[in-house]
Amino acid sequence: MRCATQVGPLSFNRREIDVKIEARKALPAPSSDAIKNLEATIKVSLPQEYIDLLGTMNGAYIQENIFDIPGGNNAGVSQFIPFDKIIYCKSLIEQTGPKKFIPFAYASGGNYICFSIREREFGVVYFFDHEVPGVKALTKIAPSLSNFLDVLRPFSVDDVELDPNDVGEVWIDPDFLKQIKGES
Repeated sequence: MRCATQVGPLSFNRREIDVKIEARKALPAPSSDAIKNLEATIKVSLPQEYIDLLGTMNGAYIQENIFDIPGGNNAGVSQFIPFDKIIYCKSLIEQTGPKKFIPFAYASGGNYICFSIREREFGVVYFFDHEVPGVKALTKIAPSLSNFLDVLRPFSVDDVELDPNDVGEVWIDPDFLKQIKGES
C-alpha cells in the first residue's frame, strides 16, 4: 500500500520550516519512555529537532531526494531509520571507528546520514561512507537536521554527470523508445 504524504511545517528549535518530503509507510512515533531509554543508553539527550522529526517520519521511506556531498558527489536518502533500529545501526558505524554519531537515515549505497552527539558539534549532520575506515568515513553536510532537510531536493536526471568517454555502447529497445517519445 503506497500512502504518500506531504509533510508540511515542522517545528525545529522554535522555528517552522516547510519540509516537502514525499514519504510512505511511516511508523508511529516512539513513546517518550522509549526516547528516554535510548538517551540513557547513549548517555546524552537527543536533539529536539530529531525528536520532532520522529513524530511524523519514524521509519518513513522517501523517494527521489538527493543532497550534495562536499567534493562534487551527491547521494540519495531512501528511508529514515526506524527508531528501534538506531542502536543497531549505531553499532555498525562504531565497528569502523567513529563514536558519538547517531544514524537517522539510510543513504544510497549502504551509507548513513548521522548527527553528532559530541559536545562541540552536537546536532551537526554528517554523511557516513561505510567503505572508508575511521573518522575519514564522515563528511560534514549540514550544521543541523533542519538545515539538512532544507538541502534535500528532488532527484533529476540533470544531477547525473556522465563523461561521454565512459559510454562504450548504448542499446534502447525500439518499442520503449517509441513509448517514451509518445509515439505508441
